[in-house]
Amino acid sequence: MKISKIIYSLAAAAGLLLTSCEDLSEVNENPNSPEEVSSNYIMSYVLTHSARAYYALGAEGSELSGAMQYIQMGTNEGATKVNQYGWSASGWSEYYNILKNNDLMYQAAVRDNNRFFQAIALIMKSFVFGLMTDLFGDIPYSGALRAASEQYYPEYDNQIDVYKGILTDLKTASALLGSLGATDVVSAGADVLYGGKAAGWQKFANALRMRYALRLSGHKSELSAAGIDIAAEFKDAAGATFTANTDDASLAFIGTTKDNSAAGGILNASNPLYYIKPSKPFMDKLTALGDPRRDRWFQPVLNKWDVQTAVATDKTVTNVFGETFTVKYVPAKPAANVDTSLYVGLPVGLAIVDATSYNKGDDGTAYNPERSPYISFLHSRYRANSEAYVKMNLITYAEVEFMLAEAALDGGWGVSGTPEDHYKAGIKASLDKYNAQAANGFSFDKYYARNAVSLASAPNKLERISEQKWIAGWLSVEPWFHWRRTGFPALKTGPAAQFGAAIPVRFVYPVANADAKYLVNYNAAVDKLEATGYVPTGQSKDHQYSKMWLLKGTSAPW
Repeated sequence: MKISKIIYSLAAAAGLLLTSCEDLSEVNENPNSPEEVSSNYIMSYVLTHSARAYYALGAEGSELSGAMQYIQMGTNEGATKVNQYGWSASGWSEYYNILKNNDLMYQAAVRDNNRFFQAIALIMKSFVFGLMTDLFGDIPYSGALRAASEQYYPEYDNQIDVYKGILTDLKTASALLGSLGATDVVSAGADVLYGGKAAGWQKFANALRMRYALRLSGHKSELSAAGIDIAAEFKDAAGATFTANTDDASLAFIGTTKDNSAAGGILNASNPLYYIKPSKPFMDKLTALGDPRRDRWFQPVLNKWDVQTAVATDKTVTNVFGETFTVKYVPAKPAANVDTSLYVGLPVGLAIVDATSYNKGDDGTAYNPERSPYISFLHSRYRANSEAYVKMNLITYAEVEFMLAEAALDGGWGVSGTPEDHYKAGIKASLDKYNAQAANGFSFDKYYARNAVSLASAPNKLERISEQKWIAGWLSVEPWFHWRRTGFPALKTGPAAQFGAAIPVRFVYPVANADAKYLVNYNAAVDKLEATGYVPTGQSKDHQYSKMWLLKGTSAPW
């Protein structure tokens, strides 16, 4: 796929920037009739807003970027929710606004008998509803978006039924895309994801089928009883999906306005996000592996403790991609309890007072805590409005290969190729995405030959696959979903985790509407959640440590 740039002007011109509301009675208000707006404009809105919403969930400073230990907050700014998992109610109005517009596109496609638009609408419906049920559990699904039949307070569907609908719609979409006629076309300019190419959309649909089939691997028998053979779904989809990075479902930021720029860029953030720090587990893993992606994502410390230095001295440091940085080498006592590394991450889950003073040693200088020079910052590319290596990835070829590696390792999924073939391809795809071959002295074969990388040397092969999938999924949502299902990577919480030594497993529903008609459905959904031992006595089961149906009956992740 050619990486397309976001064109919010299309959506704005069509008047589709809808206001937010958490009340499902508002979400289900009767929308404009489909003939009032071009389906091409609606498609652009759906694609760009879906990509932004998905990206934001895992982006730097989000709850999930902290839960997956990509980053930590270096001040009290957001530390409670990011470092210590003090999550609160989440919103979903943005998702339903996208779905309302997507439904307009689908209605128009059916009216016009345009199978291409029908397929795109089914894929994006599956993507957004799939994300919602992954996050929350039971959600309004079959009864949502039905204001025409006066369903203003839809029930929350059982999660298994939502997943069944998603897999059915994705399979239907793939079939539609394989049988398009001459009149089944979309505007290449408005299709900011695949430029009007049906082959790209079909591969995307099948990649999502694989994602959800594997997501449901712990419930094969229940899905079978519901008429879905997830192994057969996975095998069928794997035969017609991504085979290269150019297939990725990925959007770039334009960088000309706040709406089409990255969150950390100067159009959206008046000051650099210095308070967002790399986490120590992730940083140390990359350093131990000699992974060049580290230098794409992070910068060296400004001040480096050094036991060989007698007087503080500025030195020029060059990373593996030839970028230069000025680093002050500061004398360190041999017995000092400091990290002398050039790349330093912040340990996870520290109390705020400990996080703000971490690695300062005996330096009594009154630094602004967020500007501590003894901890690395994110790379300056995360300060750009648009940057070549900062994309909104919905699903990637690397993820597809890691899924195939896991399926081949597990057996029973009918995929061709060995676990190592696919695992190796997944790593290479991610490294290529960040142009690792441009790193000084880098050799993929040498990287893969490391005992800590090769699959053959792994004592637990699923853990090894998961670890590389985690690295490749930097600042994205999918690693959290994978971790929930497998328990890998085996991440540990810090000392200040609010609810105990465990990472959360779901999002809390939006703040409940006081209307009795809403509450009866909300309460029914909450009643089906399973409160774990990490939910404090007396608190609602609508909690980040309660298990949804997807996680019930499993020992993972804890």
